[in-house]
Amino acid sequence: MTVPGPIVGLIFLFDAMLIIVVAILVLRKDSENLLNQVVAVAMVAFGMYLLFVGLIFTLPPSDLLLFNFFRDLAVSGAITASILGALSGIILLRGEHYAARIRVIVPFIALEIIALALTIPNEYVIYNEVTDTIGFAGAIWAGIGLFLIPASMMALATFCYLQTLRGIERSHPKFKKALALPIALILVTLGITYYSIIAVMGFPVPILSYLGHAFYITSSGFFFYAFR
Repeated sequence: MTVPGPIVGLIFLFDAMLIIVVAILVLRKDSENLLNQVVAVAMVAFGMYLLFVGLIFTLPPSDLLLFNFFRDLAVSGAITASILGALSGIILLRGEHYAARIRVIVPFIALEIIALALTIPNEYVIYNEVTDTIGFAGAIWAGIGLFLIPASMMALATFCYLQTLRGIERSHPKFKKALALPIALILVTLGITYYSIIAVMGFPVPILSYLGHAFYITSSGFFFYAFR
């Protein structure tokens, strides 16, 4: 059985379906609201990341060309989700009209293009027949595109969300919902970081592959609470 194994892959697929369902619920709450639209699309994009990583872990490693295509789709989803997450923070902090300005939108588009250009050609799926382990490897450029830029975007989003809390009284009903957003983003970031570390370690203990999903499942709950 390929490590980390189909069970881990199926859990990734479950997480993907869960976050996409939550995204639909967020959009249904107020489909005309730009913030809801951006957050919902960001969640679907992240769901795409989970979906294709799940397929890589679930399917037998018979076609690495297909797996690398799945990986390209997965990293595209993760990068897009981080960019949209940062944009959602700008919308929440400064308003829709400010976020819709060309001078605000263009840098985000440029960052996404740069991140994709650095990641896709330099990051790939590897299979070790001796250890029966499937994982990911890449050059330093991929690390910048897939981790440094998205991490910066997640940090920006978290900062913007936390800034909005300063204008809300702790006793106000909206305070807890506003607090749920940065918590959700932090959990997603921790989940990605966790799986990146154990992937580099070669998934040494099977149970470690299962425990990391608590970050993704819990983050979905916080996202749902924030927009319910």
